[in-house]
Amino acid sequence: MKPNLLGSGLLTAAACLCLEMPVLAATAADSELNSEWAVNATTEIAQAPENTYNAWGNECSNLVEQQRFTSAIAACDRAVTLKPDYSLGLTNRCVALLQLDRYQDAVESCRRALTGDGNWGDRTEASGWLNFGGSLILFAGEKPSPNEAIPLLQQALLAFEKSLEIEPANPNTRQLRNELEKLIQDLT
Repeated sequence: MKPNLLGSGLLTAAACLCLEMPVLAATAADSELNSEWAVNATTEIAQAPENTYNAWGNECSNLVEQQRFTSAIAACDRAVTLKPDYSLGLTNRCVALLQLDRYQDAVESCRRALTGDGNWGDRTEASGWLNFGGSLILFAGEKPSPNEAIPLLQQALLAFEKSLEIEPANPNTRQLRNELEKLIQDLT
């Protein structure tokens, strides 16, 4: 009997890694801002002539931290409209989409982040690959059959391997990668 993808516990692990990953502000000065003030100042900040995409990206981060995910997505969309290849904005958008169980959209946002400008804030591209892999696992969990889920899981495995190439000492990514590999073997 083949294991049930949804009952594997892997989805929970992927969700924990992706959804609980802190979303960081792009600069140290921005991180000192009071979150409530930052939300109230969105229009004022975003109208500044320089770094408007950064202002909207920071607003997205603040809104995610406040668990205002629909508003966070709107802020990230604004940032990405201003700078379509903004990796950090697209990653933050991915995290907010995951919180709303919009897995397919999250996969696309993560995919775009990985081909973006390489601005990951205080993180590295490894976090982008980790989010991408987690998004793929969660999206695979929506598929009705293992045959539809396996290609997505295989892509997730490759994403975790890319993340480990960049940050080989990350034990959570390594454990998730190993569990995913076992699941794929069990499903095939």
